[in-house]
Amino acid sequence: MKIIYDNETDSIYVQFTNDTVVESEEKENGTIVDYNANDEIVAVEVLNVKTNPYEIDIPTVLKSA
Repeated sequence: MKIIYDNETDSIYVQFTNDTVVESEEKENGTIVDYNANDEIVAVEVLNVKTNPYEIDIPTVLKSA
């Protein structure tokens, strides 16, 4: 697993695998879930981390994926 913070876009990217992302879906509060060709979760990106302080329940987001 790799976690990357991008100061320029104020986002956190949590990468679970090195698979190629073939589809992305925005869930809630600027949370984007990336999928591979087998519809498995590759990564989760959270946008506007500093500017929009809110709680995101990642297990709930992943469960609804």
